[in-house]
Amino acid sequence: MPQRSFFHGAMVLIAASLVTRIMGFAYRIVLTRMIGAAGIGLFQMVFSVLSLILTFVTAGLPVAISKLVAEAIVQNDRVRVERILRVSVTVILSMAGVFTVLMWFGRHLIFHYWLTDPRAYPTYICMIPIVAVIAVSSIYRGYFQGLQDMSPPAWAAILEQTVRIASVWVLAAYFIHYSIAYAAAAAMIGMVLGEIAGLLFLVVQQRYRGRLSVILSDAPARSLESAQQTLHAIIEIAAPVTLNRLIGSLIFAIEPVLVTRSLLKAGISTSTATALYGQYGGMAIPLLVFPTVFTSSLAVNLVPAVSEAIADDKRSRVDARLNQTFIATALVGLPASVVLTVFAEPLCRIIFGESSVGPILALMAPAGFLLYLQGPLTGVLQGLNRAGMVTLNSSIGGVLRLLFVYLLASRPHLGILGVAIALTISVTITTGLHIWTTYRMIGFSVNFADIGKILVATTVVLAVLTVLVPHPAHVTAGPLTAAIFAGVIVYFALLCAFGVLTVARVSRLPKIGIPLARVVRWMPFAH
Repeated sequence: MPQRSFFHGAMVLIAASLVTRIMGFAYRIVLTRMIGAAGIGLFQMVFSVLSLILTFVTAGLPVAISKLVAEAIVQNDRVRVERILRVSVTVILSMAGVFTVLMWFGRHLIFHYWLTDPRAYPTYICMIPIVAVIAVSSIYRGYFQGLQDMSPPAWAAILEQTVRIASVWVLAAYFIHYSIAYAAAAAMIGMVLGEIAGLLFLVVQQRYRGRLSVILSDAPARSLESAQQTLHAIIEIAAPVTLNRLIGSLIFAIEPVLVTRSLLKAGISTSTATALYGQYGGMAIPLLVFPTVFTSSLAVNLVPAVSEAIADDKRSRVDARLNQTFIATALVGLPASVVLTVFAEPLCRIIFGESSVGPILALMAPAGFLLYLQGPLTGVLQGLNRAGMVTLNSSIGGVLRLLFVYLLASRPHLGILGVAIALTISVTITTGLHIWTTYRMIGFSVNFADIGKILVATTVVLAVLTVLVPHPAHVTAGPLTAAIFAGVIVYFALLCAFGVLTVARVSRLPKIGIPLARVVRWMPFAH
């Protein structure tokens, strides 16, 4: 495929992710004000269990589908694509059926031995139907990503979020009159309805624009590899990805239990511990990870793009992808980390009406850039068939995170801040290991001169924001928005003056490239 396809796929996903993330923020703001930190804590408690179950159900196959379909398309091997999908569908549907039954019949065990707050039980019951829906959707998403046709998954995500928001606003507003437990369950019902809408959209899109009989109409009747080789290739990719996600999901599932028990050990009541976890997981974390709207889209697109480059024996293209991704992450991640650190308290106060969330966010935000870099590096390593190293690195960071949560959150003078410190340590170690692994595999072909220029521009923006908002604790929404907007303008102008953003570079971006190039050309000292 032409090099432009990488940018096109990435931009489509970024645009869709930005829309859905903004919609999600609007939804979360209203939901937080409806059901409070305690209700959000109940939802997050159950959501961590869902992530663990989905890891077993999908078994890393969406990544395998994406990677192997991309390779098969390059090789014009329609039979191989059909075989990949057939195996994946069989495994995923079987696992979805098994775990749906287990979740229902094991509900009492979950209630008594896993949920630290019994009010989370209705949310758990409402979660059960969603497993099969997400499992089937993952097949379609992996397939379209393998085709590097990112529009159907992108529009499906927007539709999911739209249905979810509408459902939650209606249901939560009704059930909050009964209890917080039922309101949190309503949020889960909204998620189920959204996923169903997205799945139906993907099914229709596959019929219209994803049929292999059209995409590979001139493919030979025989595959270039045997069925055994295809199965081996699927297992080779899916197994380490599954292990990686299993460990990550297990850590994510254990975290709320460990956090609440550590807070109880610190002398905090159960209801307060649930509310504190809601502040951390339902408010501070969403703000922290918002910039991943850009980097996670790059990560998704990198797996098939790197796989295609390797299959086509074009190593230079892999180096180019790594450099482009690192620069793009720095462009967004460095200033985002600064803004989230400096304005943690007013952002949480203005958005969620909870200024007490600010210190939690401020502790984690300085490591934001490293967090945003994890996804793209994971995409590169998975595209290079090194998912096993991703698993090892993530496991080390995850285990250390749980260890530090236990050691720090149980201390009365730290409490929930100990969880934030533990996450920061974990992110730093995991990303450092990913960088080292990537360097060992392919080197680190990154233009560090551009990184230095971005750092200088970020420092100048920090100075500008400090002047415009000398007292962040008292700033209101209007002045804060104006200051951040001014900072963005200064940042953009400096990047143009330093030659990081040039007319030639930005004009390559699909859709927005030409108009953005005109803006760059107007900037003083632009290249």
